[in-house]
Amino acid sequence: MKKVIYCFSGTGNSLRAARIIAKEIGGARIVFVKKDTESNLAADAEWIGFICPVYEWDIPETMKDFAERLNVNPNAYIFMIATYVAIHGKCFETMDNILREKGARLDYGKPLRCVASQCVAYEPFPFPKLMVPHSDRRAKRFGKLIAARKTNNYPKMSAITRKRYDKAMIPFLNVQHEYDKGFYTSENCVGCGLCEKLCPCKNITMDGGHPVWNHSCIGCNACVVYCPKKAILYKTPEAYEKLDNFITRRMGLPDKRTRYHNPHISAMDIISDGEENPNP
Repeated sequence: MKKVIYCFSGTGNSLRAARIIAKEIGGARIVFVKKDTESNLAADAEWIGFICPVYEWDIPETMKDFAERLNVNPNAYIFMIATYVAIHGKCFETMDNILREKGARLDYGKPLRCVASQCVAYEPFPFPKLMVPHSDRRAKRFGKLIAARKTNNYPKMSAITRKRYDKAMIPFLNVQHEYDKGFYTSENCVGCGLCEKLCPCKNITMDGGHPVWNHSCIGCNACVVYCPKKAILYKTPEAYEKLDNFITRRMGLPDKRTRYHNPHISAMDIISDGEENPNP
């Protein structure tokens, strides 16, 4: 029985969930979604999964673009897990709408609370030593339900969140192309090129032994948290300073800030497309 899980992950929470769920459903091919990823596996797969974080109360643009291009078996059992910390927003609605355009539907959708990892704005929370095992247990539980091909009415954006969306999120989306203007490197940078290899948006190139960000960043922060020298720093871009809200007033990356990534996921896991135990 052909099973495929499409996963987008920056700091590893979604990849960790994908691996746990793949194991619970008896094995699945994990395809790591990056810019320009192509796949024909879903065309005749009997199980199709999507696992990704929530960005700006929706699915990441990279995952959205990929799903819109994807050819899926309309008769497949399709599930989605969204890793988040506070608000899952309209992520499941977005994916279901994309699938319905293809004659398919989202059979099962669940949000999975994980450690927040936006290190350019705040310390990771909830406390990782407690939250990571909790997330793993929840992922395993969801995996068992998916293995039984359970269906549900996926959670939709709440009325309050829907009312706030335009005011709270649209300003961030309007300046997202400015986000990576905040990145720079310290003298600790050794020009190893790991950040270029990690970037799922293919947004980083090396120039003179140092990374250059090319303004198609969606803020996954893989380059920051996996840098072996902690050489990538951040200062608030001017466009974000002008927003002047709770988050932007706290943007920056002091030396003591924890650069969290899921402790079970290494930089090489991200670079190698997340594959661990594909179908035999």
